[in-house]
Amino acid sequence: MQQQLINLNPDLNHLQIDGYDLVVNGGYLLVRHIPYVTPSKQVDYGTLICIMTLASPTRVSPPKDHTIYFCGETPCNSNGVALDSIINNNQRQQLTTEILATHYFSSKPLSGNYPNYFEKVRTYAEILSIHAKVIDRNVTTKPNMQKQKNEN
Repeated sequence: MQQQLINLNPDLNHLQIDGYDLVVNGGYLLVRHIPYVTPSKQVDYGTLICIMTLASPTRVSPPKDHTIYFCGETPCNSNGVALDSIINNNQRQQLTTEILATHYFSSKPLSGNYPNYFEKVRTYAEILSIHAKVIDRNVTTKPNMQKQKNEN
């Protein structure tokens, strides 16, 4: 079912083809292996967690809002200063028995909402990873693209 949902929805399929590591679980889209900077100025990898709304059993509706959850330490800039401009709160939330969020982000686009999951995930992944790339220019938000390159 998970792969069928990804295949039948252009924005989810675009994320997968682009090399993002995604999983659909319990009404959430999880995008793993997102590089970010920890408070100790180290690069680590976290998970973006987005609520998914289904229009039908095989189709997703556009994102309901501009916010997204994150699992990892407090994300920072390359100097170890918390990214307060996007951190809405740092409260741990058990979203499902299997999914724990440690932060809740808000970065509202000018249009008010993201048109699809691809734009939403790409935007948040870039906000986090740009700081990690200052420390290690080789980090990537798209680990599956790296695997494809290594296999060729």
